[in-house]
Amino acid sequence: MNSLVVLPIEMIDETRALLEGPRAAYAFETHGVREGQVIKVSVLGGLRGEARIHEATPTRVVLEAHLALPCRERLPISLVVGVCRPQTIKKVVQAAVMFGVSSLHFVRSELGEKSYLQSRALDPEELEGETIKALEQVWDSHAPEIVVHRTFSYFMEHKVSGIADILGRESARGEIARLVAHPGGRSLGCEDATRLKDAAAIVAIGPERGWSDGEIAAFSNSDFEVLGLGERVVRVELALVFLLGRLTMLRA
Repeated sequence: MNSLVVLPIEMIDETRALLEGPRAAYAFETHGVREGQVIKVSVLGGLRGEARIHEATPTRVVLEAHLALPCRERLPISLVVGVCRPQTIKKVVQAAVMFGVSSLHFVRSELGEKSYLQSRALDPEELEGETIKALEQVWDSHAPEIVVHRTFSYFMEHKVSGIADILGRESARGEIARLVAHPGGRSLGCEDATRLKDAAAIVAIGPERGWSDGEIAAFSNSDFEVLGLGERVVRVELALVFLLGRLTMLRA
């Protein structure tokens, strides 16, 4: 990992942190921290900086941090992803966090396996674990909001407008692009750069079997534009990275 994320509860005071038990073992074994080492660090939800390791064992890690950098800039983009298989959920969370999106919403969909909703990958502890790994990879401290919605129709009727309102306040122009990935839609191109520059976006990507016709109709009724990714059908996490990469390029 490129940095170590410290939890707020692990901060003894403004500069010192104590990691014990499994958290110490994680820092010692996964990160390889050792006494005297200087590493990049961030406090979850707080500042970033560097830290010197004063003590390092598999059961106890003590560090002194100098924190002066804010979190990295957020992308005013919210992701809506149909609940997918557990391993894919982990990849989606990590990609969303590393890109720095504003929020990530997992939504039950008609063609998605219903059993995936009971997956441990959607437990708060598991989501936080994957989030921390991704934040450490990009040396960031601010995680997106991650929410699991168990009813598609309720989400569309009662939640989408609230997500748009939040994004509107984050956007330089207050404009929101609503985009849903589905076979047969048109591709984003250079001609979209003008309208997407400085605009926020809600991007919806279906589960492995895609969105149903009824769900696409619901998106269309909520002013979502249907986008295609070409003739090849790709995995959920690849579609996410493709769309986020294209949006980032066009926004620039």
